[in-house]
Amino acid sequence: MLTSSDLRKRCRCTGETPNEVRRQRGGGDPGPLVPVAGPGQQRFEAGMLQAVVRAMARMRRRGHPLRPTAMVDRVRLDAGTVGLRVHDTALDHLLAEVLPVLSGDRLRGVPGVRAHPGRDHLDLRGPDGGLRLLGVTRKRWRQAVEAGLPTRAPDTGPDRRTSWPTAVMSGVLRRLPLWRGAAWLDGVVVGDALELYWRNGPPAEAVAAILTRSACAVPGAAARPYAFRDAVRGVALTECAEPAGRVDHPDPKWAWDLWLATTAPGGAVHERAVRPVRPAADLPDVWEQPEMRAALALRRMDAVYRLLLRHGVTRHRLATLTGQSPREVDDVLAGGRVESYDALAGIAEALGVPPGYMGLAHDERPVHDEPCHCEHLDERTKRDRFLAHAALVTVGADLPTWGCRTPVCRSNPPR
Repeated sequence: MLTSSDLRKRCRCTGETPNEVRRQRGGGDPGPLVPVAGPGQQRFEAGMLQAVVRAMARMRRRGHPLRPTAMVDRVRLDAGTVGLRVHDTALDHLLAEVLPVLSGDRLRGVPGVRAHPGRDHLDLRGPDGGLRLLGVTRKRWRQAVEAGLPTRAPDTGPDRRTSWPTAVMSGVLRRLPLWRGAAWLDGVVVGDALELYWRNGPPAEAVAAILTRSACAVPGAAARPYAFRDAVRGVALTECAEPAGRVDHPDPKWAWDLWLATTAPGGAVHERAVRPVRPAADLPDVWEQPEMRAALALRRMDAVYRLLLRHGVTRHRLATLTGQSPREVDDVLAGGRVESYDALAGIAEALGVPPGYMGLAHDERPVHDEPCHCEHLDERTKRDRFLAHAALVTVGADLPTWGCRTPVCRSNPPR
């Protein structure tokens, strides 16, 4: 029978209501709290997870007012189908990353997916499986199509996802509400591991324990937690031969307590680290594609350059943007490593790569775009302005920062 403790854990993992869980599970053998999908459905859900992550990154780069982790606030696990309840303002972003479309010679989206609108839902079906977007009416679907969404699925090439840890990725998709207290969630497949990163929200140790040792664990998953500066957390999930030891280890109550204490949904966060520093207008927007994200995460600039060449960017254009000579570009394409932090940061800025995608920045403080004119003032003028401002502050005047507002001037006032 389903205990009250198990009911609460299932609701935390999926965002469902207690009545929904009771209705789905009935009174028979409860089985696993979060059901496991079949092999084909796992492949489909792995592609959907990648699309969800790309859509979240798309929202962050565009400064969307909705917190990205609020995109999916409920996962309904009925016996017949899996349902996601997607926030209405984020629906267009998700569909733009799910529906397949050709970009140059590359296929974007989930291969083979087609949309089937219903009266109060939208079914997404592919060769391997499908799921349902809850609450999407036919009228809402027509609005999305009128906004420019692709409706004809292009011919797909060979499936390149055979090396993905599909069981783990499917398990994460079915447990997305676990991260609803984080400011954002990002993920990339590196080798045989799914690496997830998020800011604020539940600690990495708690998430790793929930995903491997709790009643809501992903069967056959192993997790390694990480911690970074600026409240950025991470966990690397891999598939192991034996399921995680729920029998050998008691359910980690401490992990659920930490999760409850740190899960507080809120608004979106301004993030400089995920926005292009100086986007080049003639470069294709390919930074969200899985191959590109993996190459950026590993700082494999040879792979990044080759992917750009595949999308029509010439060697000459790469050299012009990055300030490298044509020979240096050829050396990188031949497999030469770029190790210097300054060189990597310069290339990222020149190409418009969000620096956080290369692990070069987790600083998310807003950037001030107004120009600084202090360098044109003599020292006496700057000193007089600063002293006048200080005198007004002394008598209680509510004033902005003296002089210009750039971080350099605020941190280095005149003496």
